[in-house]
Amino acid sequence: MAKTQRKPASRRRRAEAAPGMSCGVIELAPAPRAVVGASGTYSVRLADGGRVTATLAPSVSPAFARECLRDGRMVIVVAGAEGAVIAGALQTQSHPATDARGTLVLSAEQIRLRAKKSLALEVPMARLELENGGAARIEGDRLVIDAAALVRILSAKVEVP
Repeated sequence: MAKTQRKPASRRRRAEAAPGMSCGVIELAPAPRAVVGASGTYSVRLADGGRVTATLAPSVSPAFARECLRDGRMVIVVAGAEGAVIAGALQTQSHPATDARGTLVLSAEQIRLRAKKSLALEVPMARLELENGGAARIEGDRLVIDAAALVRILSAKVEVP
């Protein structure tokens, strides 16, 4: 009588999450479902190698789940009443926060900020605002431009009071 080979536990697909919390990574869903989360479910590879199909907890947005998929971020999976539920993600890096003096420092090769309507940088006596119509406004009591070389102003009209 021939024996059927069983797949190792790490290769088997699990139907539900273990009691308590498990950690895993959201993976692209196998074909034919090409859009991850389109049906409200996500394929999660658990830390023990097993896979589970999970839904999102009400407090977890689909955009956040896509971000976790894109970044390979570890998510927390819990057993819910109707199956596995993605309850959140593990934080593995410090998030931007102010130091004891109230200073926020962002350090990177490049920093890019995007806004649909406008972007403003403000301090008590000055303001820089960029608007989606192309307007750039600098407000303050004084404006100092220090340039070691050329300063060029390109405009159809320049007014100096």
